[in-house]
Amino acid sequence: MEKTESHYTLGDGVLPYRYELVFEPDMKKFTYKGNARIEGKAKTGVRNIALNAGELEIQSAKVKDAKGIQNAKVARNRKKNLLLLRLGKQVSGDIEIEIEFTGIHNDRLYGFYRSRYDSPEGSKYLLTTQFEPANARNAFPCFDEPLFKAVFEVSFVVPEGLSCISNMPVKSEKKLSEGRKIVSFMPTPKMSTYLLYLGVGEFARITSKYRNIEIGVITTPGKEKYSKLALDYASKFLAYYEKYFGIRFPLPKMDLIAIPDFAAGAMENWGAITFRETALLGDEKSAVATKQRIAEVIAHEFVHQWFGDLVTMKWWNDLWLNESFANFMSYKALDAVMPEWEMMNRYVAEVVGAAFAADQLSATHPISVKVNTAEEIDQIFDDISYNKGGAVLNMLEGYVGNVDFRKGLGLYLKKNAYSNAEKYDLWNSIGEASGKKGKGISVPEVAQSWIDNKGYPAVYVEKVRNGLKLKQERFMLLDKKPKTTKWLIPVEMGYLDGKARSAFVMKEREMSIGIDKGKKPKLNFGQRGFYRTHYSQEMLDSIGEMIKEGEVKGLDAWGIENDLYASMKKNTVTMPDYLDFVEKYCFAAKYPMNLGVLSHLRGLYTLLYGRKFQDSDRIARIFKEYSMDIIKQVGWKKNPEENSTTALMRSAAILGSGLTGEHMTVNKANKMFGKDNGREIMDPDIRSAVYAVVAWSGNAETYKNLRERYEKEELPDEKIRLLASLGMFSDEKILRKAMDYSLSEKVRYQDSFFIPAYVSSNPLGRNVIWKWTRKNWKDLMKRFRSGTHMLGRYAENLSLVDDAREVLEIKAFFRDKANMRADIKNPVDKTFEIMEINGRFVKYNMNVRREA
Repeated sequence: MEKTESHYTLGDGVLPYRYELVFEPDMKKFTYKGNARIEGKAKTGVRNIALNAGELEIQSAKVKDAKGIQNAKVARNRKKNLLLLRLGKQVSGDIEIEIEFTGIHNDRLYGFYRSRYDSPEGSKYLLTTQFEPANARNAFPCFDEPLFKAVFEVSFVVPEGLSCISNMPVKSEKKLSEGRKIVSFMPTPKMSTYLLYLGVGEFARITSKYRNIEIGVITTPGKEKYSKLALDYASKFLAYYEKYFGIRFPLPKMDLIAIPDFAAGAMENWGAITFRETALLGDEKSAVATKQRIAEVIAHEFVHQWFGDLVTMKWWNDLWLNESFANFMSYKALDAVMPEWEMMNRYVAEVVGAAFAADQLSATHPISVKVNTAEEIDQIFDDISYNKGGAVLNMLEGYVGNVDFRKGLGLYLKKNAYSNAEKYDLWNSIGEASGKKGKGISVPEVAQSWIDNKGYPAVYVEKVRNGLKLKQERFMLLDKKPKTTKWLIPVEMGYLDGKARSAFVMKEREMSIGIDKGKKPKLNFGQRGFYRTHYSQEMLDSIGEMIKEGEVKGLDAWGIENDLYASMKKNTVTMPDYLDFVEKYCFAAKYPMNLGVLSHLRGLYTLLYGRKFQDSDRIARIFKEYSMDIIKQVGWKKNPEENSTTALMRSAAILGSGLTGEHMTVNKANKMFGKDNGREIMDPDIRSAVYAVVAWSGNAETYKNLRERYEKEELPDEKIRLLASLGMFSDEKILRKAMDYSLSEKVRYQDSFFIPAYVSSNPLGRNVIWKWTRKNWKDLMKRFRSGTHMLGRYAENLSLVDDAREVLEIKAFFRDKANMRADIKNPVDKTFEIMEINGRFVKYNMNVRREA
């Protein structure tokens, strides 16, 4: 393995360009035999060939070049997943590598694994794959790096009654002896190993046509009845992206495959996308949030068919080139195809909001981040690579303009199709398309200050004679390091009467600008900029009055409150002052500000629950009143004329009211739950909230009831709602029982994190989460290896622990190398920091005294 300037690689001694792969699985033993024939080019004088091979046994290996065939001696470095073929004579030019191997279909959600499902005949299994980021090597010997693109021809030898799926359509199917058949697929376009897909089993499939492309939704038998919604969304998004990018989808088919056991939300295998069942299956009766989730995940994975599959990053340091674009573009598509959902408002409020929260920590990383080895890749599938990257793209689109931004993306894709790219290729294409100079500042210059730097700025605003004085500095909840970073900030300023706007780039730490006399300005107008804005108290009160009167709407109102809440968590604004702002100005707020306020009040309520200090009762009172105010506005029942955001507000308000113990809400939720199992009379949009309220107010009998309903439920999203509610009890004994249940055979591996995650957001969860995690950590490490993206979530669940003794125990626990892995270093660092932030915040606010 060679070390480049930035990462370890197999090197360029041999470059593969074609794979012929044959797999023969044994569906009883869950083992398989395989043959890999790899065509490639070797540099002059190659005697040792390095490939990746993980959990495989190599039976034989030989290499052919123009001079003949050689048997290779096999050497293994299992820790580094390396396979070394040692040759007696040098090879060069066109070569063929042929390797016979065997493997195991594990049940751990990576590589070529097995997934169990229930059928009328009992439990059955299907075989499926998850190769991103570096698990193709656990299915077959290969050059398992994104830069090594090649054509793949796949064949399966399977029993006649089974179906096979891969990236391309079936080329041929022939009967063999003993009730077997060989199924061969058409060759793929050039692509990276992590995008290959292998599937074997009994499948149900419904199809439609878009142009000459066959779109299929594939499920286990019996669940195809939940496929039509996804099929409809798929054709709409495929049409949108072809038009937007100006490049047709290049494969003859597109399969969307629902997998019963799946670690991530979905995976963009080219032409054969895999999904969690909850991210693909639903119907017109499903909750609005479920429909939006299904549409968003499909839209996200479809973006990858261009960003990631057609054009792939050279190395994992530019993972964001895949994920940021899929994140941002999916919401653009949703907003265009389903405008009634107001998804760009939701994008800023939820996705950009999550990026703000992650990037205000010391334990953050640049969007383009150094990754040395495959083991380090897992931890960068996070809010920075996905959400911050998307937020910066949103800001840059505003800077260059929608038309030029779109031209730049099309240019980038056409220049790098069927190849690999890095960040500079993208910026240069957008810059070339736009010609944007912006007072001498090019697109690459602006982009670099955001992509290569950690964190983001806050712009502090105060009125001065004839204008405003602006100052930028990095915003961090813990100011541990010097604030030396300076950003090139595309600023859009608007007046709150909406009649005039101006745009400029803030390139210095401080600057002054003029404003129209008598006008009330707001920076980051429309909230496209990835920075916080902090106003003097005089300006804040003035804007607050306009929010109260409904004169500041949508994202601009959301941004004011969101930035103020962040200042409170930093302790530069007191909690009483924040609560004053909410009480004075925010009760008349509309979406998305009202959901933001509810979320923040719930966060305070959870963090400070059970503590007695001057403002503890006030938090509970405002949280209850704010929740009830929304319930009064929207009611409990859906109005046929209402928009989708009303459903989201109703659910959040019912949950908030129930958590505060509001007796009417608790009684109504329990009454609904008790009637006809709640399924016939209860709106799907409020079920999650009702189940949580029922659990919070419930007892051991309630727990038993919810668990039994979970075990009997068939609909994927309803099943998860019931499972998650088991983490919302207000009895610590029941919470411990629920967390133990999460590791039982009744709960799938892929779903086992739901209960602990909900316990961690439960006001009483901080009292039980650490002891349970410590007790089960060894088992969790075995369950969730690197590549499943799941172990780090269990570390992050500890963030709300604030008992001084337990905090010290947690830090000592993760300093022990036996409890750490490379893929969870960043989640652990984040957890330590958030515990410190919360501890400091609690201590500060326990001592705050309000002025008389």
